[in-house]
Amino acid sequence: MRKTFHFLFILFLACPFWGYATHLRAGEITAKRVSETQLTYKVTLTTFTDQVNGRAANDGQETVSFYFGFSTNKVESYNVSRKKKFLISPTTMCNVYDTTFTFPAPGRYTISCGIVNRNERTVNLPQPSENISFFVQTTIVISSSFGLNSTPVLLNIPLDSAAIGKRFIHNPGAFDIDGDSLSYKLTTPQRDKGVDTGIGEFIVGYRDPSTVGPTPVLNQAGTGPATFRIDPRTGDLIWDAPREIGQYNVAFVIEEWRKAPDGTYIKIGEIVRDMQIIVAESDNNSPELVLPPDICIEAGQKLEFEVKASDKDDQTLKITTTGGVYNIDANGLFFKYIEPEAAKFKTTITKKQASGTFTWNTNCLHVREQAYDVLFKVEDNPGRFDIQLVDIKTIKINVLPPRPLGLTATETDAGIKLTWQGQKVCKTAGKILVYRKSGCSGLNPGECASGIPNDWGYSLVGEVNVADSTYLDTKADKGSIYSYRLVTELAVNQFLNMQSAPSTEFCIGSEIKQGMNVMTKVSVTKTDLTTGEILVNWTKPLDLKLDESKGPYVYKLYRALGIGGENYTLIHTQNTTLGTAADTVFTDKNLNTKELVYRYKVEFYTESTKLFSSSAVASSVRLGILPDDKSLKLSWEANVPWSNENRTHFIYREDKLNLGKFNLVKKLKVTQANTFAFTDIGLDEEKEDGDISYDIQNGETHCYFVVTYGAYTELPQFGVLENYSQIACGSPADKSPPCTPAIVNTPGGSGSGCVGLTSKDFCNDNVFVNKLNWNSPTTSGTGACRQDIVSYSIFFARYEDEKPTLIAVQEASSGNSFSHRRNSKDGFAGCYYISAKNSIGIESEISNKICFDNCEDLSFPNVFSPNNDGKNDTFSPMNCPAFINNISFDVYSSQGLKVATSTGERLEWDGKDLNGNDLPSGVYYYYITVNFEKLDRAGLTKTIKGYVTLIR
Repeated sequence: MRKTFHFLFILFLACPFWGYATHLRAGEITAKRVSETQLTYKVTLTTFTDQVNGRAANDGQETVSFYFGFSTNKVESYNVSRKKKFLISPTTMCNVYDTTFTFPAPGRYTISCGIVNRNERTVNLPQPSENISFFVQTTIVISSSFGLNSTPVLLNIPLDSAAIGKRFIHNPGAFDIDGDSLSYKLTTPQRDKGVDTGIGEFIVGYRDPSTVGPTPVLNQAGTGPATFRIDPRTGDLIWDAPREIGQYNVAFVIEEWRKAPDGTYIKIGEIVRDMQIIVAESDNNSPELVLPPDICIEAGQKLEFEVKASDKDDQTLKITTTGGVYNIDANGLFFKYIEPEAAKFKTTITKKQASGTFTWNTNCLHVREQAYDVLFKVEDNPGRFDIQLVDIKTIKINVLPPRPLGLTATETDAGIKLTWQGQKVCKTAGKILVYRKSGCSGLNPGECASGIPNDWGYSLVGEVNVADSTYLDTKADKGSIYSYRLVTELAVNQFLNMQSAPSTEFCIGSEIKQGMNVMTKVSVTKTDLTTGEILVNWTKPLDLKLDESKGPYVYKLYRALGIGGENYTLIHTQNTTLGTAADTVFTDKNLNTKELVYRYKVEFYTESTKLFSSSAVASSVRLGILPDDKSLKLSWEANVPWSNENRTHFIYREDKLNLGKFNLVKKLKVTQANTFAFTDIGLDEEKEDGDISYDIQNGETHCYFVVTYGAYTELPQFGVLENYSQIACGSPADKSPPCTPAIVNTPGGSGSGCVGLTSKDFCNDNVFVNKLNWNSPTTSGTGACRQDIVSYSIFFARYEDEKPTLIAVQEASSGNSFSHRRNSKDGFAGCYYISAKNSIGIESEISNKICFDNCEDLSFPNVFSPNNDGKNDTFSPMNCPAFINNISFDVYSSQGLKVATSTGERLEWDGKDLNGNDLPSGVYYYYITVNFEKLDRAGLTKTIKGYVTLIR
């Protein structure tokens, strides 16, 4: 026994760093700009270490080396001290190392840190894992072209637990204080490449967690292979499902994108997070979290919603939430991410269920281009001998500028004067934009709409300060009918403005006047693609003075296509005596009432041809149906001069056991136009005509029509106006996305570039085409996928470090191939991605990436004769040059003297010297430097040397 102790003691002395070799579990680097005038940042490394096996190692790690991504005549490293450490659990210590650093100049810097070593027994790393160093890095771009910037902060710690065979989910809780867009992608954990290099390298032998376990490695449902992925939009890290107990390390990249004034996105940084997941056996079932859908709200409004959670195992649940809106950092300490008032979340806990209420008093300082991500997490409590499981969901909250309210307009001698309620919410820099169009529109913006849609036909006629409440339109024609709308525009930062949704329109000149006809009915009486019918009614001229307006009298009825259509066609002419005859009724036939909306107006003529008045326009009621899971979402609208608001509308559904018969299932009280919506789950709330309640199932077809009720406030004598929509049908469907498309790069598949092309081909602009082909899988790791794909979105990024942008949407009926035509300069270089969208608008994840690059094919002649005979008059490339960003050349005489030089996008030397004089015949040496456009943003520089004979 004494010998054994002696041997271990000697071994300990012989391995002085052994105690320092088993402690790093997870971490990342963040950077915060702390000066508006200097390039000064507070850089923080946060690590999480093993307190069981690596306590001694961590206690000794009082300093680490930071590398700030630049060098002088050697790689520069900086010793940074640990500022604090604290236990987050009995087994894990959190360590914070930070320093303030001023960068020497604008540019791109990769800040890195490597530490010896990771903790032991990490299943998916080469063994022994404690011999592998820990390395993380963060890249920032410092540039005056897009202003100040700090990296996102990660509000959830990078340690989590999972259960064998159960779907695992984690989210880093990233929050960007500058409001930049974030995207996520997986990467491979790194190790330090060498001492004092500041460079990392991917760990050779790293295994994707979804490949670890006894074969076959299946997902939770057992319907396909296990998967390990990260949602590029939300950052949800999903492992479906772990199959072997142990400790795993994974890494992912959080990319930061800033929107430029031209609408494009620029990548301005990225963080690499290295995290650890502990997998254990458990019979526990995951709890389930229920959130409302993503929310859009106007600044100044109070946001309140409920979050619920339940558990199959009847365990006590706990709901927690993180996000920058709470002004709480990852350590639970106060930090002002937003101001002046943070959101609050209050929970109520009972056995089996838990709930909480989120409240946030928004203000104009909260307005930004990107949504706020608020993460909710429910944890169960299985007891100390079982593993705790969670469910995580993120809700996105968009905060728009408040739209102007109370718009009215009056006609004055100086023009049309607009007035509205003064802005009380926003005191930030901004303005009110004034828009006008001829006629009334009756249009309503979509959910979370920002600005005036282009197809509404409005023109910007003026702008005032955001604090103003009046505007005088001096260029409007007196007596004309105009629609006005206002939009609030606020400066989010020095580069970007945000617009509110458009205000409610005010229509001037459309007031009901003496002698005017009034539309009272535009009701669909038959739904069909070709033989549809609409019943149109109008009134006789109101209070017409017959002694001042002589007959014969004529009605002319006009029709336009679309709910906001303006191109009218005369469809009916009716002579009238203004007597008791029913001559103000017309049935419009042979219409496509199933798919289209029609709009009507009537004109009244005296003396047969003199236009006396024109009515306001009125459209048919259009019912739309959006499929959802075991339910159908109905919405309807009508562009009419009377008010359908603050009424009760009737909703009818076809009896599936008695086709052709429609029952009233809901009397819906509506307020404003945006409330004309109802979600049907099958309940019949109006049973006087029979009860047709049943649970709606996916795949079934259900048909509906809606009856609107409205009235003219100023003309009560016409009573309640009843109008029918068309009959519309829809089939509920689950909300799962299509399978992710797979771009193929095989013979006959996707392909482009220089392969197979000759130098002559580059003279043809039609050759610069990238051809994409992709497959649409029918199954994924989670089982069968929806096959109702209606379109594919094609995304393109010119450079690999650039955020892809949408370049085309292709109907699925056009096939699974796409050709992208390019120019001769950019050539083939770029990367492509594909996504699929199904019939209910659900989009798949982005496909794999495929990139194409340019070649560097350039050759020069060995003789030329600048004698103006049209043949070989200049020294220039023999093939049509392509992909050239810049080309420069120097020409030397046989004595070594430089006789000519030039730089630009083309090379054509005419045999003249530096002073423009003709050089004599002879042999000249050339040195050409070409920078080619490549997939890499820096391009590729190539040097070409040789001799050329000049002949006179």
